[in-house]
Amino acid sequence: MILDNETVAEEAPTFIEEFTELIRRTAAVICAEQPDVPEPEELRDLDSFSMVQVLLDLENELGLKVLEGLEGFNGRTFQEIAEHIAEIAHRAGTYPEFEANVRRIVNSDSD
Repeated sequence: MILDNETVAEEAPTFIEEFTELIRRTAAVICAEQPDVPEPEELRDLDSFSMVQVLLDLENELGLKVLEGLEGFNGRTFQEIAEHIAEIAHRAGTYPEFEANVRRIVNSDSD
């Protein structure tokens, strides 16, 4: 059983790296669609509108409720949000489906 975000990162570092990059790319696409919004270097560079758009896009793609699980989250990097979302999937008991969905998206993006 995964107990915290740090443990998620220790148990699946390659997966978390892939998921982090997926979130980064999602944020870049969303910011590119908005006039005068620069590509974010990290999560902390997103304004609240862009952040919500990224999270809604991830919810849609992954079939996982993310927004409700962010209460108390205060991370500032894409990796921290990736670890936190992975932990949400663990707590919900849907980690295998979540991981399969992330890998499907990552693999379809690399085609």
